[in-house]
Amino acid sequence: MNKLSRNERLTVILKLLSEHKTLSNAQLAKLLQVTPKTIRCDLVQLENEQQVIRTHGGVQISVNFDADKYCLDRLLSQLTASKTLSGLMTQNLMENRVNNMKNNIFILGSFNVDIVATLERFPQPGETLHALSNNIGAGGKGANQAYAAAKAGANVTFMTKIGKDQFSHFAKEHLATTGIDKTIIVESDTSPTGNALIYVCETSGENMIAVHSGANTEITSAEILQAEQHIVGANLFLTQLENNIDAIRQSMKIAHTHGVRVVLNPAPYHEDTPTLLEFVDVITPNETEASLMTGIEVTDLSSAKLAAEKINQMGVNTVVITRGSQGVLVYENEHFKEVAAIKCVVTDTTGAGDAFNGALVAQMVKGETLFNAAKYANAYASLAVEREGAANMPDASLVAARL
Repeated sequence: MNKLSRNERLTVILKLLSEHKTLSNAQLAKLLQVTPKTIRCDLVQLENEQQVIRTHGGVQISVNFDADKYCLDRLLSQLTASKTLSGLMTQNLMENRVNNMKNNIFILGSFNVDIVATLERFPQPGETLHALSNNIGAGGKGANQAYAAAKAGANVTFMTKIGKDQFSHFAKEHLATTGIDKTIIVESDTSPTGNALIYVCETSGENMIAVHSGANTEITSAEILQAEQHIVGANLFLTQLENNIDAIRQSMKIAHTHGVRVVLNPAPYHEDTPTLLEFVDVITPNETEASLMTGIEVTDLSSAKLAAEKINQMGVNTVVITRGSQGVLVYENEHFKEVAAIKCVVTDTTGAGDAFNGALVAQMVKGETLFNAAKYANAYASLAVEREGAANMPDASLVAARL
């Protein structure tokens, strides 16, 4: 291949990113037969033009990405025919593109920075304990669920809002490495990136969480409308309640109006949850959230069934209640089905519900029955609680063995 000019290289980079969404600097340098320094300079220009987001050792498309900003299709054809590029564009990728047309999930949700401390036990009021360990990681129900869905094989578009602060680069870098197909990241000029303070009890694996929502609760109507084409183009829409309710309602209404199946994980519970139910096809509360929704204290299977029936009477056809170590209760078409608990070695329950919801919708969008999807998601969540950190989602290849 003849040496390309800078504009020609930029053309090829954009075209490649339109196919692959993310690429490494090393891949681009090899394909274009230039030095890593040259590639970095090219990517800086594209980032300044808001076409891409640079990550550690690579690059991903931005919300303003335009693959046709430059138009040199002859060069792309030349590259596509080359031996080097054929190694990158594998047959599996081409097959997955066809399959992913049927597996599109749009997730509106939160991104938080998790500050986690592991303790021998939870402190009493006024008591100071020394942590056994602490770390800073990525979290937020939306980001966790999007990550889990992507790991479970779905084609995911994830929309979130962060601040312009010390955590914004951390957020972008994390989301670029999760395998999520497309991220729509909006930035707030006034509020920080959301964060969560988490205590994890070493002996039980249980957690206590305090969340500061920050930019998560500032998504505007205009920002939702900018993402409308992605919502309408999805096969399934998933959201939680860590964003502002008006944005959640608006996005759910768009999805519902256009026939996109809507799944709501009502966590953390919000007093306005009942106002959202008219747009919901499937709802996935845990026992606490089911209790708050219905006024029925859910403590066992019998009370869980009563709560599921009550939620159904409130207007939701299908109810999936996660019951932690007691498994999952599915209520669909006026019939109950139980997914048995799976024995596992609990290390950290933070993000267990997110793992379940992400895996659940990934199976649903592939055409699995709700019961089979719940069975898969239950196994996936059992793998997640054996790992430390909410965003440490397991590989889907482990699920078959666990089942």
